[in-house]
Amino acid sequence: MKKWVLTPHAAQRIQERKIFAEELDELIQSPEESIRQGAKFILTKTFRSRKDNKIAAVVLEKKENNLWLVLTLMVNFRVRK
Repeated sequence: MKKWVLTPHAAQRIQERKIFAEELDELIQSPEESIRQGAKFILTKTFRSRKDNKIAAVVLEKKENNLWLVLTLMVNFRVRK
């Protein structure tokens, strides 16, 4: 993913959850896991420097612009079984 933007909701969550821009970029560029949910993907990554792991971003591809929208960000993410 080369081009991505935050929705207003995601921008609010990044501040509330104290996620650094570098962490978000690393999560998007090299996730440990990518879970498809219809048109959306959940990207996850563990950061050793954080106590609230795992971080997840929900993204949606806008194919007409080759742009990814970051819809929200989560911490302490776990896959529901």
